[in-house]
Amino acid sequence: MVDLICADENGVPFHATSDCVLDCAWGSGENDFELTLYDGTVLPDRGLVYIDGTEVGGIVDHMKDELSDGVSVVTYSGRSWHGMLAGKVLQPDSGQDYLKVSGPVNQVLSNLLARIGLSDVFKVRADSTKTIPTFQFDRYCTAYDGIRRMLAANDLKLMFQEVDGTVWMYAQPIVAHDDTVDSDLVDFSITKDYRRTNHMIGLGKGDLRNRLVVHYYADGSGKVSNTRTFGGRDEIAAVYDYSSAEKDELDKQTKKQLQDLQGAGAVDVTVHDGLSLDVGDRVAGCDHVTGLTVTAIVLKKIVKLSGGLLSVSYEVGDAASSKTEYSNYTSSSSSSSSGSAGGGVSLTAGRGLSISGGTINAEVASEDLDSVRQTAESANRTASGFAAQIGKANQTAEDAKNVADAAKSVADSAKSGMMTDFERSKLASVERGANAYTLPKASTDVLGGVKVDGSTIVSVDGVISAHVGDGASGKAVFPVGYVVMNTTGVDPSVDFGGTWRQLPSLGCSMFERIG
Repeated sequence: MVDLICADENGVPFHATSDCVLDCAWGSGENDFELTLYDGTVLPDRGLVYIDGTEVGGIVDHMKDELSDGVSVVTYSGRSWHGMLAGKVLQPDSGQDYLKVSGPVNQVLSNLLARIGLSDVFKVRADSTKTIPTFQFDRYCTAYDGIRRMLAANDLKLMFQEVDGTVWMYAQPIVAHDDTVDSDLVDFSITKDYRRTNHMIGLGKGDLRNRLVVHYYADGSGKVSNTRTFGGRDEIAAVYDYSSAEKDELDKQTKKQLQDLQGAGAVDVTVHDGLSLDVGDRVAGCDHVTGLTVTAIVLKKIVKLSGGLLSVSYEVGDAASSKTEYSNYTSSSSSSSSGSAGGGVSLTAGRGLSISGGTINAEVASEDLDSVRQTAESANRTASGFAAQIGKANQTAEDAKNVADAAKSVADSAKSGMMTDFERSKLASVERGANAYTLPKASTDVLGGVKVDGSTIVSVDGVISAHVGDGASGKAVFPVGYVVMNTTGVDPSVDFGGTWRQLPSLGCSMFERIG
């Protein structure tokens, strides 16, 4: 587990936590960090955060508090150590055109820190004994760009490290990870243009036959002049329309347009996990099939800390091929030299970007598409889960409705069988036994009556039932062939007379009358 250290503006630590999310980057394009703390720690204005013993750290410049549903999320952001230099400008001394420095690199760095007012934040460590020859900074450049260019011109890279509350700034030699790098850790893609625009026709002021026209040509090496090199199938021409240009301006811009198209192709380099690199280091990849070797400079380092787990990624550029026929390749550039030939503009391309002539191309890698696909699939699964839950909720609601309808039906049915108060009052007025009826017994005086003997029973509801007896004893008589069952095992002849035989049976005893 890696802890993040929180310190006050004087660098005195007061808290360590791994319950946070930190995103810190330095190098080309961005030199800042963003931090979210989940343990309730509050950072002071101008407070410092860092991972002890590493280059990761910076100063708090901003705080954002978001309260939603009673939950507060506080996010801090600010400049990384590199970003603090990027926020300073190196100005020429009064009366001078340029700022120039020379001497031992450690002394030069100390003087520059004092010049920009950061001596109380950083201390210079004497890691390098190299001497800087006279170096001239660009006018009003940032301290970060100027110092990196100065060091790169002397094969050095800028480094920071926080140790026990002190942030050290120092220079170290640039490391070229060539033969030491596993070829599986570096991928590259080279696009070669065998033919490109080699004839530019510039159109300036004027109309029709009086319009100003100039011609510029490029040879096989990309050199532009007024001398024609290619014709026939090898010529590729284009028109540059600058309708307001005079002759001198038209010549200048037409030539420049053609020069911008003379890149021999593009190079893209990807560095995989498994390499420990610093901004300014070089990595190389080799394709043993074509014999091409590509070298790239590390432009940016991105460090992320989440829940105590640390991850590092890089952006590289300034790729170049070792074969001479690729010397005109366009690629991402670190712009680390003190100037650029011809006064051209230095363009920087990162991962997935390439610069071909005057055109910047963006390519989406398969892993980027995989990431988008995985995010979309995850969102689809989440949406499907919600849909399933909604479907279950709808079914539950439908079931509840059916139960309610059934309950209502039962209630209606019960209601239909109830008596009203009026009906109950009428029933209460009926005397007990009012509906009782006694069957008349037949006699010489009563015609249509019922003669009841011992074998006849009349129930209270008027149902008449009779059984057959033996006349004398009144016992039931079973004809021959009848079968009776009992649970006592007693021969039926005891109760009903006659002759019986016992039949095989399971459970109860079974008898058949045979006489």
